[in-house]
Parts: sequence; structure tokens; C-alpha cells
Amino acid sequence: MSSITTTADLLGSGLSPREIRRHCAPAGPWQQLLPGVVLTKPSPATRLDRLRAVLSFAGPSSAITGADALTRRGAVLPIPRHIHVLAGENSRRAHPGILLERTTRPPGVVERDGLRLVEAARAAVDMARRETNPRAVVQILDAVVGARLCSPGELREELRVSSRRGTALVRQALCHLYPA
Repeated sequence: MSSITTTADLLGSGLSPREIRRHCAPAGPWQQLLPGVVLTKPSPATRLDRLRAVLSFAGPSSAITGADALTRRGAVLPIPRHIHVLAGENSRRAHPGILLERTTRPPGVVERDGLRLVEAARAAVDMARRETNPRAVVQILDAVVGARLCSPGELREELRVSSRRGTALVRQALCHLYPA
């Protein structure tokens, strides 16, 4: 059972707004991680707790992408401070610590640990296209292909169907590492 819930669910279970505030107070057993999202345990939030909280916050069509989606599936990559999430184009929620990216092209999703994770090729391109360091782009592509999360061909296909915005370094690295 997840220790992440929404205030709407807590209200629906019969708790009053006052009881929820009291539980989330500094001396209380719960923590409000994001607006409307509560961690119902007294221990500090883990990365998994934070990922679940972001999905609750961003809505039912959201999915984790980038480094978190890839490391949860076995790639060895540095974890950034922010959590990168894709959401529908009508999503209007933003918050510090969350890189919320709106998309008109819903991603393929894999369920793992109660999380909706973007499929590997798209998550890798989403992460790599935000990099300005060519070596970091190479590291991302190598980590994903080396962990057998996707093939160079799947990365090429993702680049073919995705927006070209921010992909120049990714395209160069892919051609250099894995010539077609």
C-alpha cells in the first residue's frame, strides 16, 4: 500500500480538513509533499515517495520520464534534483522541483513499483535533449543501450517521430556512437 494519498481521498474517507491539517502540522505524523498530496508516514520521503507524489500532483495522464524512468528500469545515470514528468497538453500545474512538460503525443508507458514510467527510448531522448554537454548526451545514450532498455534503432525512431526541438546534440551523438 502506498503511503502517498491526496487530500481529496482523505476527505472522501471521512477526515475533516482540520484533521488533515493537524496531521500535516510540524509535530504531526504526516507531511504535505505537494499541494493536495500527503505522505501518511512520519519518516522522510524517499525518492519513490516523491515520484508517486509527483504523479498524484500532475494527474492521471502523467508519466515519469528522463533519469527517474530510466534508472527505475536499470540504467545507471545521475539523478537530477528535479523530477521530469510528461503530462497532457491541458495540464496547468507546475511546482518547484518538478519539470512538467506538456505533450500532445502521449508516451508509451510501463508500470513499475506503482509508477507510470515513459518507455525507454522516449525517456532517454527527453533527458538527453535537455543536456548542453555533448559528453552527458553520450553517457545517457550509452547507459540506455548498455542496459538493454532500448536499441539504437529505437532511439532513431523516437527522434524521427518526436519534436526536433533540442535534439541536435542527441542526433549527432547517436550518429557518432551507432552509425546506421
